[in-house]
Amino acid sequence: MSLEDAILARIRPTPEEETTLEAMVHDLLAAVQAVLRDRGWEAKPFVSGSVAKGTHLTGADVDLFVAFPADLPREDLEKRGLALGELLERGVHMYAEHPYTRGFYRGFQVEIVPCYRITDASQRMTAVDRTPLHVDYVLGHLNGGQGDQIRLLKSWSEGIGLYGAEAKIRGFSGYLCELLVLKYGSFRGVLEASQGWRRGVVIELDRVAARKFDEPLVLVDPVDGNRNVASAVSLDQMATFVHAAREYLREAREAFFFPKPLKPLSVARLRARAKRRGGVLLAVSLRAPQITDDVLYPQLRKGHRALLERFEREGFAVHDSRFDVVGREAIFLFEFRTALLPRVLRHEGPPVWVKNAKEFLEKWQGNPRTLAGPFIVGDRWTVDVAREFVDAASLVKASWRSLSLGKDLEKSARSSLRAYAGPAALRSAYAEAWTRLFDKRFPWER
Repeated sequence: MSLEDAILARIRPTPEEETTLEAMVHDLLAAVQAVLRDRGWEAKPFVSGSVAKGTHLTGADVDLFVAFPADLPREDLEKRGLALGELLERGVHMYAEHPYTRGFYRGFQVEIVPCYRITDASQRMTAVDRTPLHVDYVLGHLNGGQGDQIRLLKSWSEGIGLYGAEAKIRGFSGYLCELLVLKYGSFRGVLEASQGWRRGVVIELDRVAARKFDEPLVLVDPVDGNRNVASAVSLDQMATFVHAAREYLREAREAFFFPKPLKPLSVARLRARAKRRGGVLLAVSLRAPQITDDVLYPQLRKGHRALLERFEREGFAVHDSRFDVVGREAIFLFEFRTALLPRVLRHEGPPVWVKNAKEFLEKWQGNPRTLAGPFIVGDRWTVDVAREFVDAASLVKASWRSLSLGKDLEKSARSSLRAYAGPAALRSAYAEAWTRLFDKRFPWER
C-alpha cells in the first residue's frame, strides 16, 4: 500500500460513518422543511460544503444552506435564518456578512446559513449566495477518483498548518483545494504546479479574471470572475505551501499529514533559550474580547502592527514578535535587541535658512528635555533631547491609548492591559506561544 493510500484509509469516512451522516442529513432536512411549511416560508434547504460534493474528511461538519426568494427583505432573511437555527443543540449565533447559527444535531456539528436563491453570481446580494453555484460547479467537473485527491490535498494542507480561509489561519479553503485539484488533476499535480507559482500568479479555470487582483495568490472563481477564491491566502502561507510541496515531492512522509504536536518548552528551558539568544523579552497581555475569531484575529493583527510601528518610531529595535490567544488572554510577545535605549535622542530640525527655523529654536532653547543645543549639523538645526521612555514596557503602559488596536481590544485594554518585561514575560501560561516564537521548525520537521 502506498503512503497516500494509507493516508486515505485514515481520512476517508467509513461506510458506517457515511450511513450515519446520510441519516442525520435526511432528518435535518426534514426538520427544516417542516418549520418552513408550518410558518409558511418559501425557501429551499440544501446541504453545501464538502459533504454535498463528496470531498469531506472523516468527522466532517455539515453546512446546511436555506435559499430564500430574492425579494425577501434582508431583515426577514436574517430573522428566519436564526429561527431555523433553533433546531440545533447548543446553538451559537455567528456573524459574518449576516448572522447564522452553529450548533449540533445528532452529534454532528452543523451550520444553518440563510442565503438568497440565485442562478448567476451577478445576482448575488450576500457573500454566501454563490455557494450553491460552487457546489454545482464542483460536482459537474469532478472526474472519477478526484474526490479522494481533494481529500489528500485538504488533509496535507491541514497537516502543514495551512487549511482554512478564516482570519486566524489565512490559508487554503476547502473550495480552493477542490478547484486546484480540478485544475491540475490530482493532489501531486497541485504540488508540482505550485513549484511554478510566484507572487501575483493568476490561475484560471473556465472564467478569466474580470478585474485586477492584488493578492499574492489568485484563483479566479469559475462562477464569478470578480472573485478571487484565494483572497485569504497570505504571502507567507503561500510561500510555506510552495516550500512544503517541494519537500514532500522530494521525500513523501506521513508527518506532512499528521505532524507531531508542538511540545511547549518549560519555563526553565525558555529562560535558557532566551539567555542564549541574548534578546530582551516583553509580553503585553489583555483580556481577549468574547467575539468570533474572524472578528478577533484582524484586530489582533491590527494591534500587533500598531505596537510594532510605535516601537520603531520610538527607536526600539524588535528582532521578532508574534501574537496569540491563551485561554482568556490576548497576548503580544516581543524580543528586542537591547534592553534599554540611551536617554539621549538626537532630534533633527529644519535647515537654518527656512522661516520656521525660529519656531524650532524657540521650542527647544531652555526646554527641560534639552540636553544639548540647539546646534547646527550640516545645514540643519539639531538638538539632543532626553528620551521620554528608555524601555519598551514603560512606553506601552503610557501610550497604548493612542494606538489603533481595534474597538474591541481597545475596550478590553482599558481595564486589563498588562506588560511583563524580562524574565517575568516568560509566564508558564505563555510557554507554548514563546516556544512557537523561538522554535521556527515547520510542523513536519518536529
